[in-house]
Amino acid sequence: MFKMINMKFMISKINKKDIIVYALLLGIIIFSAILRILPMFWGVYLDEFDPYIHYKGAMYILENGFSAWFSWFDPTRWAPWGTNVPSQAQLGPPFTGAIFYLFLKQIGINISLMEALAIFPVISGAILTFLIYILGKELVNRYAGLFAAFVFAIDPTSLQRTGFGFFDTEATGLLGMLLSIIFFIKALEKRTIPYAIISGLSLAYMTLCWGAYLYPLNLFALYTILMVIIGRWSKQLSLTITIVSSITIFAMALAPNIGLSTAISPSTAAPIFAFILCLIMSFTSYIEDINLRRKVSIGSVIFIIVIAIIVVFSGLLGPIAGKFLVFINPFVRTEAPIISTVGEQFPATWATFFSNYHILTILAPAGAYFAIKRANNKDIFIVLFALMAIYGAANYVRLLIIVAPSLAILSALALDSILSHMFTKKEETKSKKARIRQLGKIYAIILIVIVAIGFIPAVNATRLANRPVMLLSSATGAATVVTDWIDALNWMRDNIPYNSIVGCWWDYGYWINVVANKSVIADNSTTNSTQIKLIAEAFLNDEEYALNIFKAMRVEYVVVYEPWILLKTEPQIALPPWSVIGDFEKSTAMMAIAGYNTSDYIATLPLNIGGKVMNWPLPIGPKAQNTLLYQLLFYPFREGYRQLLGINIEEPKYFQLVYHSNNYWVLIYKINYPDLESH
Repeated sequence: MFKMINMKFMISKINKKDIIVYALLLGIIIFSAILRILPMFWGVYLDEFDPYIHYKGAMYILENGFSAWFSWFDPTRWAPWGTNVPSQAQLGPPFTGAIFYLFLKQIGINISLMEALAIFPVISGAILTFLIYILGKELVNRYAGLFAAFVFAIDPTSLQRTGFGFFDTEATGLLGMLLSIIFFIKALEKRTIPYAIISGLSLAYMTLCWGAYLYPLNLFALYTILMVIIGRWSKQLSLTITIVSSITIFAMALAPNIGLSTAISPSTAAPIFAFILCLIMSFTSYIEDINLRRKVSIGSVIFIIVIAIIVVFSGLLGPIAGKFLVFINPFVRTEAPIISTVGEQFPATWATFFSNYHILTILAPAGAYFAIKRANNKDIFIVLFALMAIYGAANYVRLLIIVAPSLAILSALALDSILSHMFTKKEETKSKKARIRQLGKIYAIILIVIVAIGFIPAVNATRLANRPVMLLSSATGAATVVTDWIDALNWMRDNIPYNSIVGCWWDYGYWINVVANKSVIADNSTTNSTQIKLIAEAFLNDEEYALNIFKAMRVEYVVVYEPWILLKTEPQIALPPWSVIGDFEKSTAMMAIAGYNTSDYIATLPLNIGGKVMNWPLPIGPKAQNTLLYQLLFYPFREGYRQLLGINIEEPKYFQLVYHSNNYWVLIYKINYPDLESH
């Protein structure tokens, strides 16, 4: 009887608004999962490139045990030298993948490891949608949470990075990031140590999964420093930042690919100095004289900030290097050619922001205005969250995925503030019946606005999500299956001897190494910049020069790729598309890395295509004729280029074409060295 009364009481507490909110949230989560699972219907493969190396890592763990990963030396990567995997790879994704696979097996779901890893991002995306609702609810209200969840569900970057098959660092690391932010806010609000510990552990997990862990770590630190500067320091703030930073930095020190040298470096200067500031504020809080306490606090803050700047820029914490240096100082990008030539590390443009977020780019600044005007602690956090996310994405387009939640929350704050103001004004001037009629009109307007805001992006999101994975589209990203790469990888697996080393540009290293099971001289980790530069020099010089480099690396086969546009000519001509980046387009990146001039290799030629004259970039520079890469790429079409365009590209002497895919997109050459005894 008591249980029945208790259940009735609980049910009575759930009002219509709650039911609507929960129904909408469930609908958004389901919609998010449906969008992300669409690529599965084209075929079960992993997407892009990086997920394949995480698959290989998870497979190694399942075959050899978790502890074996920490001593794994892989001779098939960066051949002939090999690579020490723990020192350059995140352990989070392969460990998470292996545990997830074992969990599924334990509960009776018997699927392959690849199937398990392919479905994981879909589940992760659904969970992330829910977590973003919680984050919006914590920072603003539950309606803001719903809006933020919907934006994340249809965000193009989020769709890609948490879509079916995309088992990469974001699918795992974002879980840790959002949990860390949510519990950091809860720790400050609820004043409980367990929340701070959960926040720290979540950020530690992100540290093991994704290099973007520095974003939330420094977000917390800068928020703490700002709170101290504006006089809103509290003991709970000190306790929370200390716990979160300590756990995270400890995880950094233990992670094989990060280590103590990065844990105590300019990358962590902000949390270290935030801790010192909080420590000083804790001591000054015991000074009874308010004026003296204020003077000591202000003086200490200024002193610590000056010391922090001196320590960081004097190099006492070590050099600021790599991606972190480009992040804080984008002007040095040109000094890091490998970073500046990787697509996902390009800076995001205003056009990219607008095409992804549409009206949010207008609403978010309004939300920032209202947040700064109110300026409570959560409002300050929201603005700082958004500013850091936008700044990060402006330097690295891959970080756009962390922009969506912050812009959505700011936009929701703007809508909430505007509508609240409208309601207040109407209630002051209208009678009860008039207010009800007015509210009905306003709700109708809100519904129309939401549909207008969401309909077009939702349609675009569905179209974007409904595509095959990159391997099935042969690296074009098109919504059609092209089997050139799959066929080529299968041929390599079945016909190239196991101990042979394959030469290629680094973009295809993971596919060839994992799918074709062949040793490669470079891969997508881009850890050996010296070897990448040598490969660029080999491809951009003549055969004899290239043979010396490939011979030193013991290369026996070379793979090149170009998604040609075939023209109806006789002899056959195929044009490099430029809209889809193959090795001809990537040769400009090779030139940047090798320090060569583009004008020596590529120039435009006016071509009449379908009655329209277009200036098409082609290999007609003074060095193009004897460039190995162009000899290999254009070999099947050299007669057409010579007879119809007057472009003469030499036939390779020592590189024998042993395989071409159906559309000639992937070409595989065997090297016939002139002095086989020494090879």
